[in-house]
Amino acid sequence: MPELPEVRVVVKALNNTILNKKITNLIIYKPKIFKEFSPQYFISILRDKKIEKIDNIGKHIIFFLSEKLVLLSHLRMEGKYRYYLNPPKEIDKHLVARFVFSDNSELHFLDKRLFGTYMLRNLENYNKIPPISLLGPEPKDIDIEALFKKIKNSKMPIKTKLLDQSFVAGIGNIYADEALFASKIHPLSKASDLSLEQLKDIIKNANEIMEKSYELGGTTLFSYESLNKQEGKYQDFLNIHSDSIKKCKVCGQKTLKLKVNQRGTYVCPNCQKVY
Repeated sequence: MPELPEVRVVVKALNNTILNKKITNLIIYKPKIFKEFSPQYFISILRDKKIEKIDNIGKHIIFFLSEKLVLLSHLRMEGKYRYYLNPPKEIDKHLVARFVFSDNSELHFLDKRLFGTYMLRNLENYNKIPPISLLGPEPKDIDIEALFKKIKNSKMPIKTKLLDQSFVAGIGNIYADEALFASKIHPLSKASDLSLEQLKDIIKNANEIMEKSYELGGTTLFSYESLNKQEGKYQDFLNIHSDSIKKCKVCGQKTLKLKVNQRGTYVCPNCQKVY
């Protein structure tokens, strides 16, 4: 699943490509991912709207449109955007929807698994109701002491807490593993057993790692691509989260792959202490 750096990369590419374009039509092939309203309503309400701004909160992409309309997009596992000045005649089998613009260019959304979502909101309340209202702060905006109060009674593994988007928005499986490795903390450590300084270190490392990943276009493992098949390069700088990393880059011991929260989790049993 694209995490915060990858979503930021996609948002930047979209801003550079479709900002200020006017939607003249929306063609929906697979209505499953259009939530809460009928496909016909999405088509009618989005027609003739101008894209005024594109941003993100956590993993959610937010299209700010004219007439105070907001379109929320979540890529989930396999969501991808393609932009075409001259759209292809052949339809991709994973094509979900085509946004047609007034200059006849098109933005296509593809989703192999159909886990992605689109939702409509009003500008006045898009961040006051779910799903945005349920999100915690992004790592760069965190009040560490307030966050520490939230975990001091939690018996959950620290990795489970980091993956909880209501706790911290934007951290996913890759960067949770990388941040915990950099902090020398085992993913199965109980959140309540960590000190304030350890939590500060985790968040600091998460910020630094994700910023570096963003600068390199994100991490392409499995299928992530930014706009128009652009792959990231941060996978070349991963320190722990990879099947190809058989030995710890710090101590040389064999790395382990565990399951935490049903997610594949990579750890060095020597460098990362269980608290």
